[in-house]
Amino acid sequence: KSMLEGDKNGRNTAEVGWRDFIAILKHHGRKRGCHVVEVDPEDTTKECNQCGVKTEKPLWVREHSCPSCGFETDRDYNAALNVWERGLRKLGVVHSEATPAETGTAVDTDAIHEVSASYVVETGSPCLKERTARAVSE
Repeated sequence: KSMLEGDKNGRNTAEVGWRDFIAILKHHGRKRGCHVVEVDPEDTTKECNQCGVKTEKPLWVREHSCPSCGFETDRDYNAALNVWERGLRKLGVVHSEATPAETGTAVDTDAIHEVSASYVVETGSPCLKERTARAVSE
């Protein structure tokens, strides 16, 4: 039997592991100028990331299929999207319905320059300091 399967200390042992893991994430986030936010993981696998409807399902079901809006994806991916959005909400970052950049055709098409996707920085990301500085300097 592993330490986590024992009836005496399993939960405490698992909790210490998570606390250490979160401390490591926060430490490295601070070093790199990123925000690490803890969120409540409850129901992240059951809540549809697209419409918010909660659907009960046994653990062995590995797909998320929403009966309300029809959204289908891997169960863990759906949970990851929910955790990500909860973290952004906690930071006060919200998704806009429209793209926060002007879209249109340039009048002078000779002045259009191609930009590599590696230089495009998403507006509103909580971890932009280093990436923005690097993109601007190049």
